[in-house]
Amino acid sequence: MNRWISESRDPSHRPSLSDFREASIRLRGVALHTPLMPLRRYKEVDTEILLKPEVLQPVGSYKIRGVYNWVARLSPEERSRGISTLSSGNMAQAVGYVANIFNVPARVAIVDTAPKYKIEATKKYGAEVDLISGDAFQSYVEHPPHDYSLIHPFGEYGLMDGYGTIGMEIVEDEPDVDIIFVPVGAGFLASGISLAAKALKPDVRVIGVNAENCPHYFNFLENGGSKVYDYKPTLADGVAGKVFPSNELYELVRETIDRVVVVSEAEIARAIRFLALENKLVTEGAGAISLAAALAMPKEERGKSVCILSGGSIDVEKLAHILLDEG
Repeated sequence: MNRWISESRDPSHRPSLSDFREASIRLRGVALHTPLMPLRRYKEVDTEILLKPEVLQPVGSYKIRGVYNWVARLSPEERSRGISTLSSGNMAQAVGYVANIFNVPARVAIVDTAPKYKIEATKKYGAEVDLISGDAFQSYVEHPPHDYSLIHPFGEYGLMDGYGTIGMEIVEDEPDVDIIFVPVGAGFLASGISLAAKALKPDVRVIGVNAENCPHYFNFLENGGSKVYDYKPTLADGVAGKVFPSNELYELVRETIDRVVVVSEAEIARAIRFLALENKLVTEGAGAISLAAALAMPKEERGKSVCILSGGSIDVEKLAHILLDEG
């Protein structure tokens, strides 16, 4: 295991501003420096809520930033073995896409209950797919049936180096930003953005967002440290905490972000609809959850805000149902 992989899996890993700048240089020509777009409210433009549309990235999500930067730092020998991960969505597609860039094989384990369209999308990027049961998740991580270089789904702290470039771009493009709303799943995206943004603007607030049906980080940070909650299906399945993050991840998020809020399924659906119909941006539930939180917060409290639209991988039938529902 090379020095980078060892560093990446160290729970004490905290990238510095220079790490984020180096990642930004690596990502040039691969990932977009996505714009900050003012929210359109029917005939008006709301310049106090800005959208950071990571849905415009190759593969339609922010994941390419972390995956490409991580793979680029491997040794040639480690890259040549191929790249692997466990995922049911955007990470799997990013691994397939990045493997093509480096002309190496990709092999991704996907839980067999994942939506079919996500499995097929991963295959289209050329990745070999292993369908596994949810019970086999941990054993696959600990004893993968291959020697590919594995991006650990909940233990790859080095992904923050790439993800943090989002926070750096936000503050550089909008120095007056008061709050950044960001989805919280495993926690690497929110923590990376927070570390980078606060390195440039210490007083910026970073607010993580959970779905009311899956409030894993909200319960831990805002509800007395509890990791117990009643999981229910959610439109924001990309940040659904069916697998509990480690204690180290919980502490990372506690250390780096200011608070976590929850939004309802109705609020998530309204945000998806609003983004698609008024702003012409297709987002998945996990991608729209940040805007749902911003719209739920009183204007005088949120100030100048940026919402991370993290991904756009949504089933066509689900999207059609949401768009046609006037509720």
